[in-house]
Amino acid sequence: MDFKHQVEAAFAHVSLPPGVSIRAWSEADFAGIQRLSAAEGWPTPNERPEESLTSWRNAWPTLVATDGEAVIGFVRALTDGEITMYIAELLVVPERRGQGLGRALLDVCHHLYPHTRLDLLSTVSSDGFYEGFGFRRFQGFRKSYQ
Repeated sequence: MDFKHQVEAAFAHVSLPPGVSIRAWSEADFAGIQRLSAAEGWPTPNERPEESLTSWRNAWPTLVATDGEAVIGFVRALTDGEITMYIAELLVVPERRGQGLGRALLDVCHHLYPHTRLDLLSTVSSDGFYEGFGFRRFQGFRKSYQ
């Protein structure tokens, strides 16, 4: 199966609430990504917009969940395509949480690269979501540039 058909199959693989769709992000979505990030208290996309936009351009899978034209969720991941996929960011607006959107975004990513393991860092408040999705705790480290 060629990549275009693989992507189409991955999007068809998930069940979504009426009116909601998942698609590959475009630069026109970046303002919505910034709004969601700011509302969640994630400052980087607004404090460092050029670097953040570049990070979206250089990552894949990068997906948005939309209701009409409004971005209501997103995932930015990085993968080697065979062994590891790192989920850099996953966010769904609070009023749409619990509807399966976060799970659907992760499912599409994993369906695109089914042989990869999914690795991520999470906040304590999201641990239950990931544990309910079958993730197990794994110690990690972070060092910021600045």
